[in-house]
Amino acid sequence: MKPLDRTATLRRFASPAAVCAAILLAGYVRTAEGTRHPSPWGYRLWSFGALAYSDILALHEDRGAARHTLPYLEDKVEYPVLLGIGMWFPSVLAPDRAGYFALTFALLAACALLSLWFICALPGTQPWVWAASPALLVYGALNWDLFGILPLAAGLWLWAAGRERIAVAVLSLAVWTKFFPILVLGIVLLLSLRGPRRRTLELIAIFLAVSLGVNLPFAIWGWPRWTWFFEYNRIREIEPSLYLLLGADARRSVTTANTVSAIAVLAAALAIAVAELRTRRLDPLRAACALVCLFFIANKVYSPQYWLWVVSLLALAAIPGWLGGAVSVLAFADYAISFTRLHLQGDRAWAQAFWFDHAVFWPMVAFRYAALAACALWAFTHMLRKPDAQPHSAITA
Repeated sequence: MKPLDRTATLRRFASPAAVCAAILLAGYVRTAEGTRHPSPWGYRLWSFGALAYSDILALHEDRGAARHTLPYLEDKVEYPVLLGIGMWFPSVLAPDRAGYFALTFALLAACALLSLWFICALPGTQPWVWAASPALLVYGALNWDLFGILPLAAGLWLWAAGRERIAVAVLSLAVWTKFFPILVLGIVLLLSLRGPRRRTLELIAIFLAVSLGVNLPFAIWGWPRWTWFFEYNRIREIEPSLYLLLGADARRSVTTANTVSAIAVLAAALAIAVAELRTRRLDPLRAACALVCLFFIANKVYSPQYWLWVVSLLALAAIPGWLGGAVSVLAFADYAISFTRLHLQGDRAWAQAFWFDHAVFWPMVAFRYAALAACALWAFTHMLRKPDAQPHSAITA
């Protein structure tokens, strides 16, 4: 099966796009009020209480406000190269606070709608899981993750259309926007083994060429600022995650958490590879959903906006509507509870914060990982197509 033609895609896209655009507009309105708060700490305190926090506004001040310094060349950035550029570039055209946020959000909203187009273009997917998700309302302007979700969706669409070389190039751009899409790229390269080995080697060469083209200039002229992304993630403390829920120490257990995460993800990737090599019936969208959800479970950090990745992958994997809807509601609750906690801590309401942690926040963390585990389990158990069955999506080898 190939992707739908433009007319069929437009029919699937029109109604979800209208709802998606309305949600994005509401997300902008609720968050843009923060542009009136010039003090970085004052903004944070206000936004936590208003449940309208955005890294786009907070880090705009932290990076020098009026015009950001050049990423990697003049400033350390804790993100891969393309996301660093995405953070910096709007400040060149709109350096003031309100303009920077408006331009950045417009670009992110365009990414969300274009991602929806590619989801609609793949038959068997669930566009409404993405388009109507309240996760877009609260996380769309939280960070820059939509910049990475778009090339992920576009790359999978290109692969389904049989344009393997450009698909790998676009997925490589997703990798250097958020890095963990390398898990999805790995599954695509695994599928390429159904054909000649020469093709797989060519696709790996494309990934390496794109990676060098994107990173080499910054690595040459920005060392060691370019390496900060890798170093930061290696030493980064454990944030509220499964590890802390199980009693790990946020500082002392960092090395252990890094090791456990790597082993868990590699073991899952190996299981997927074995299943594909033995059966040749792997559904890549569901395999990608399973592997990325497991990565989020095993990782020492779960940034709130990761829910956007989960919801987009659920839409691509055509997960049952009840589970997709439950995840979106849970993602919304996770946002409200996480930032209420920060509000209580910012106000130094320690008695209330202590109660909230034990009665509300940590139970929410437990529900978060239960939901991620349910998504991963469903995707793992449905990632092999039945013999002679039509695939649920257009992506085949």
